Amino acid sequence: MTATRKHCPAIQRWDPYDASFRADPFPAYAKFRRECPVGRSEEHGGFWAVSRYADIFDMTRDAETFSSADGVTIPPFPFKGRALPMESDPPEHDAFRKILTKEFTPNAVRAREPMMRQMATELIDEFLPAGRADFSEDYAKLLPTAVICQLLDIDYLGSEFQNWAEQIIYDRKNPELGKQAAESIFAFFKDLIPRRRENLGDDFISALLRAEVGGKPLDDATILDFCWFLLIAGLDNTAFTIRNLLLQIDNNDWLRKTLLAEPGKIPAAVEETLRLYSPVWGLGRTATKDTVFKGQKIAKGDKLLLLFASADRDEAEFPDPDEFVLGRAPNRHMAFGMGRHRCLGSHLARLEIRVAVEEILQRIPDYQVTEAVGWNEMGPLPVSFAAGGG
Repeated sequence: MTATRKHCPAIQRWDPYDASFRADPFPAYAKFRRECPVGRSEEHGGFWAVSRYADIFDMTRDAETFSSADGVTIPPFPFKGRALPMESDPPEHDAFRKILTKEFTPNAVRAREPMMRQMATELIDEFLPAGRADFSEDYAKLLPTAVICQLLDIDYLGSEFQNWAEQIIYDRKNPELGKQAAESIFAFFKDLIPRRRENLGDDFISALLRAEVGGKPLDDATILDFCWFLLIAGLDNTAFTIRNLLLQIDNNDWLRKTLLAEPGKIPAAVEETLRLYSPVWGLGRTATKDTVFKGQKIAKGDKLLLLFASADRDEAEFPDPDEFVLGRAPNRHMAFGMGRHRCLGSHLARLEIRVAVEEILQRIPDYQVTEAVGWNEMGPLPVSFAAGGG
C-alpha cells in the first residue's frame, strides 16, 4: 500500500460524547467534511470518523470490508450481549432479519395505525384538562413505550423502559448507569422468556421463540439479544423525533399554519425532521482487512464511526442543508441507516411519529412551548394550551 495514515488536527482529539460538542455538533461536522472526511481520533482507543454522505453510502454497502458483527458503538456498550440483528453480518444477518421482516412490512405496520391512534388519544386525554403538559415526558416518550409493549405483549411500565433506554444511549460518560440499565432489561426478559414459551401468542417474542435459523431454534441468549435491542430501538429514536418535530412546529409559525391547513404534508415534515435532527447520529464498523479508503490506510481491526448526522447535512447531497425545507425532494437521508442494515422498523417509526403529531395538531393546535429547550436531548418539553384543547 502506498497510502499512509494522515492525521487531521480538527479530529485527532475529538470526543463525540463531549458535552460542548453534543450541544451543537454541526459546525464540527462541517469542518470534518471540509478538512478530514475520513479522519482519525485517538479517543476511546482510536477510531476513524467518516463524515461525508457519499463515503458513508459506499461503506454501508461493503459489509465484507466494514463489518457490523464486532459491535456498532464506540466505545462499546459496557455489558455483554449483541444488538441483533444489527450487530451481525451476512449470511447470519439475513437469516436473523428475515425472522421479523413480515412484522415490519408497510401493510403490517398500517394495520397497527388504529391501535397507535387510540394510544395517542388516551395519552392526550390525561393532560388535556390541565392546559399544560410536558410533551416529552407525558407524550413523546410514552407513546413509543406503549406501542412496543403491545408488540412484545409485555406489561406497560410507563417511563421505566424509556429511562433504561436513555441511560444506555445518552449516559456514555457514566458507563455504570448504562450497565445497570442493560442488566435490568436483560433480567426482565430472562424472566419472561420461559413463561412466554409456555404460552405462545402473536407477539414479536413468540415469533422469535418459533423461529429457526439453519434448521435450529434460537437459543435463549440470542432471543435475549433480540429482545433488548427491539425494546431500545423501538423507544428512544422515535421519541426523540416526535419531540423535535413538535419543537420545530412551535419554532416556526409558517410550518404550524401549513400543517394545520394541509395535514397531508405531515409525512414530509417527519422526513425533514429525521434528516435535520438525525436520531441515530452515528454507528460503528470494524475493518476486516487492511484497506485504503479515500487515501487513508485503514488497518484490519480498526474501528470506524459512520456519522449519519453529518451525512444528513452534507451540502454535496442536500442544498441548504441546515434549513428545514418542507417537501424536500429528493430526501435520501440516513436517519434509518443505509444498506443491509437499514432500520427494520423504519415504517413503524414513521407511522408513530406521524400519528403522534397529527393527534396533537388536531386536538391542541395552538400549544406553546413555555421554556427555552434544546433539540439535542430527551429533556423536558413544557407546553401550555387552552384547557380542554382547541
